[in-house]
Parts: sequence; C-alpha cells; structure tokens
Amino acid sequence: MPRRSFIHDYFQAGIVAIIIALFVRTYLVQAFQIPSPSMSESILVGDHVLVNKFIFGPFMSLAGRDLLPVADVKRKDIIVFKFPQAPEKDYVKRVIGEPGDVVEIKDGKVFLKRPGDTVSSELVEPYVQHTEPEGSPDPDHLNNRDPVPVPDGHYYVLGDNRDDSRDSRDWGCVPQDYIRGKVLLVYWSVDPAPPPPENAAPVSLLKAIWQSASASFSRTRWDRTFHVIR
Repeated sequence: MPRRSFIHDYFQAGIVAIIIALFVRTYLVQAFQIPSPSMSESILVGDHVLVNKFIFGPFMSLAGRDLLPVADVKRKDIIVFKFPQAPEKDYVKRVIGEPGDVVEIKDGKVFLKRPGDTVSSELVEPYVQHTEPEGSPDPDHLNNRDPVPVPDGHYYVLGDNRDDSRDSRDWGCVPQDYIRGKVLLVYWSVDPAPPPPENAAPVSLLKAIWQSASASFSRTRWDRTFHVIR
C-alpha cells in the first residue's frame, strides 16, 4: 500500500476537526456574547457564555435521549431563544411561566396560578433587580400586567433586570421550538470598552490590534471565569 503524504494526513485531520466542531456547535454547545443588561446581575454585559443545546433534546431520537441527559424546560431556567418577532436574533431570558400557567405582575412582583391551583401565589425571585437607567422601558407599564395564560408549547420569559428588559410582558410567550438551549456558565467575562473621545486621533492597524488585545486582557473579570449560571 503506498504511503500517504504528510499533507494528506493533515488535510484529513483538519476535515475531521471541522466536522466535529460543526456537530458540536449545531447540536451540543454554542458560545454567545451578552450585549445588554437585561439579565443583570445574573449575567452581565460582556459575559461570554456557553449554552447547552442538547439538554432539551428536540432533535434527538429515542436512542439519543437514552445516551445524553435530556430534560424538560422548567421554571427559572435561563435560556437562549430565537426572538419571536425577529427569529434571526437571539435573546436570553429566564423562564417564569410554563404551559398552562397564568402569570400576573403586580407592583413588580410575579404571581402564578399553576394548573390545578384555585388562587395565585407569589413567585420567590431572589435574583431580580430593579434599576431604572436613562432611556429604559417604562417601569410602571412593565411592572403591572394583567393575568396572561401561557399557551401549550410556549413559555413566559422575563429578564432579571426587570426595569431594563423587553420580554414576554411586551411581545408575548416564546414557542418551545424557538428555544436554542440552557445557559451553562460564563467562560470569559470582560468589561465593555469605554467609547473613544470624539476628537481621538486615528491609530495604525497594528497599534489598534495591540490596544484591543491588551485592553481585553486588562478588563477581564477573572472572578466570573467559569462562573456557573443558576
């Protein structure tokens, strides 16, 4: 048998690596960067998170579900999903209402009436923040909402930073087949770069690359590295 060339071996290994990487990204784990403060303080602007895409297992056969740990979407999971009004965009929020629930919000507090319940009860939410930065959505409108039933196959989601989040209070529930996965952990977190001064002089390409690389390292929030999201 003729000996394969060095280039052939490395080319074949590269193709296999690409196939594995595509499989992992498509079906198992994907990285996302957080651009907005709607989930503060649970997830911060500048966090880079890994999302478990197989846990809810919509694509799996019965054999696959036996091999991998698959779970149902449940209340208080932090999920990444396709935005119902623009599916090309990805959003991250916390699941509050499950199918069959009735969700009501009074003075910023969430009340749930679960299937079989006769009365609503307040949902305990130690993760919730109430801030009102300049230009945020109207908090009075967001923090008082009439009872909303959650349809079958849908989920009611909210941002943890309630006064600075557009979520199911505005655009309704998320279809189950729009859910990409559950947020696992922060693998890297970096403070966003401050905007440059208006009169800043242009810099060379090499200097810009060096400034970006060094600033990213110096702004890394090391205490959030491998921080598990709950």
